[in-house]
Amino acid sequence: MMNITHKINDNKLSFVIITDTHSHLDEQIRNLINKKSYVIHAGDIGDINIISDLKSQCKNIFAVNGNNDNYSELLDIEKIETQYGMIVVEHGDKHGMDYHESLRKSYPDAFCIIYGHTHKHIFDMREKPYVINPGASGSTRTNGGASCVLLEIDESGSMSFELKKFDALS
Repeated sequence: MMNITHKINDNKLSFVIITDTHSHLDEQIRNLINKKSYVIHAGDIGDINIISDLKSQCKNIFAVNGNNDNYSELLDIEKIETQYGMIVVEHGDKHGMDYHESLRKSYPDAFCIIYGHTHKHIFDMREKPYVINPGASGSTRTNGGASCVLLEIDESGSMSFELKKFDALS
């Protein structure tokens, strides 16, 4: 499938990174999204209305198909070019057991690779490209509650990644 690269020219970036919503985005995560934030969804969306609803809440959304999605308006891989480097987003299900090594070999020029599929939040910052999985952001297989990652890059290029893990709502 053809890869289209999106370009963001902002000096200051704020991303809410989600994945594996499986037709339900946790409200606590939805409340973190605002007009200044970009949203990245790494697949297994379930209900495409999640994407269309978020479009009106955020600055822009970048979403990919997961192994349970087949939306013609979405790609399997998104590349987001920033002045700080390329962010690559894919679901990750095609990378077998050694996800991080396979993803790094596939995108050696990226500065950050975002994936989902495993429902486990991971920050692999030992080398570039960094590999991030925000865990499940819905209500399915959340390992105790929905999670997401907040990625902030300030004007100097300084990055911060923060895992937001919420208790499961009863």
